[in-house]
Amino acid sequence: MASNSDFALVRRARTIVCYWSGAHFIVTNYRTRAAQTATPVAILLLSLLDQWCSPVQIADLLPRFKPRTVANTVRKLVKQGLLVEKSSAEAVQDEALERSWAGWLPHAGFFHFGTKDVRYASRPEELLRIEKQLLKIDAQPPFYKVYPRGRRIDLERPRPESGFARILLERRTRRHFSRQPLPLQTLSKLLFYTWGVTGTLELPVLGRLPLKTSPSAGARHPIEAYVLSLGIDGLKPGVYHYDARDHGLELIKTIANAPIKAAQFCVGQRWARQAAALFIMTAVFPRAMWKYRTPRAYRTVLLDAGHVCQTFCLVATWLKLAPFCTMAFRDSLIEKEIGIDGVGESVIYIAGVGMPPAGSVFSKRRNLSRALL
Repeated sequence: MASNSDFALVRRARTIVCYWSGAHFIVTNYRTRAAQTATPVAILLLSLLDQWCSPVQIADLLPRFKPRTVANTVRKLVKQGLLVEKSSAEAVQDEALERSWAGWLPHAGFFHFGTKDVRYASRPEELLRIEKQLLKIDAQPPFYKVYPRGRRIDLERPRPESGFARILLERRTRRHFSRQPLPLQTLSKLLFYTWGVTGTLELPVLGRLPLKTSPSAGARHPIEAYVLSLGIDGLKPGVYHYDARDHGLELIKTIANAPIKAAQFCVGQRWARQAAALFIMTAVFPRAMWKYRTPRAYRTVLLDAGHVCQTFCLVATWLKLAPFCTMAFRDSLIEKEIGIDGVGESVIYIAGVGMPPAGSVFSKRRNLSRALL
C-alpha cells in the first residue's frame, strides 16, 4: 500500500445520501455538494469506515483488494468530501452539522445544504434565452384553476378602499429607484414593524417569548435581519445586524464599495446595486430545532421567512418605498462576509428597498389611491 503518511485517520462523512440516477448509483455529500458515481470498492469502503481508521487498518479490512487500489480510492473519496480526515476543517464542520442538525438529518439537511450556491442566470439576454427554451419544451401550466361542473356563486368585487386595502393593492415588486437616500428614521420604522419585538407572551414552562408582527411556529422567531447599507442618511455603507430586542443596529463591518458588494451578493442582479439597502435574512436553526425535532420543522423556518418578507413588502409600501425580494443570492459568500457559520445560522432570503423614482408608475398609482380616499 502507499505510504502511511499519505493520509491520516479517516471516516465516512456524516452527511452522505445515495440514490439512483438512471443506471448510475450516485453517492453525494450534501453538505459540500460533491457527488460521485460509486464503484464497488468505494461503496465497500464507505460502508466500513463509520469510525476513524488508519491506512493500515483500512488495508486489513479489504484483504481481497490490491493495496494500491484501496489507497487510491481512499484518496479520491477524501478529495471528493465523502471521507473526512480527522482534525481537518472538513471534519470539524461535518461534526458540527451532525451535532446541531441531528434531529433534522438527512431529510432537511439534504434539501437545505444541497440547494446552496447554485448557479443563477442574471443577464436579461440569458434569461430570455432560457424562457424561450422552456416554451419549446412545453407550454406554461395554467395560472388559474376552475371547476366548470361546480355550482358557481358570483361574488361582488370590492371597490377601492383606504387604509390597509390600499396598501395590499399597491404592493408590487419594484426594481427601479431614485438616487435619493433613505432617511434613517424610515429605516427605523421598516426594521421595527418587520423584525422588531412588539410584545411578549408569558408561558409557565418556557417563560417570556417574543412576539412580532409576523407569525412564527411556536413563537421561536428564527429569522434574523442584517442590513447592507448602500444609501441611508446618517449610516455608513456597510453591514449591520438588527438588534430586535432593543431596536438598534450593530455595525459588523464597513464596506468601501457597497453597491458592487450588493450586486455580488445577488448574483449580478443590477437593481440590487441601485437600492438604498439590502436586508439579509438568516435562519438561526437551533431556535426551531430545540422545540421541533423532526425534519418537517424545516418547513416552518421557510414559512417564517415568507411571512416576514411579505410583512416587509407591506410595511415598505406603507412607507411609500419601493421594495423587492429575491432568492437568487450567493449563500456562502454572504455567510462569510457577515461572519456566520452557514450551519447553525444560514442565509435564507434577501429583500431590498429604495426610494421610488419621481414620475414612476408607482408614484402615479399612489396619487390615484389618494384621490380615492
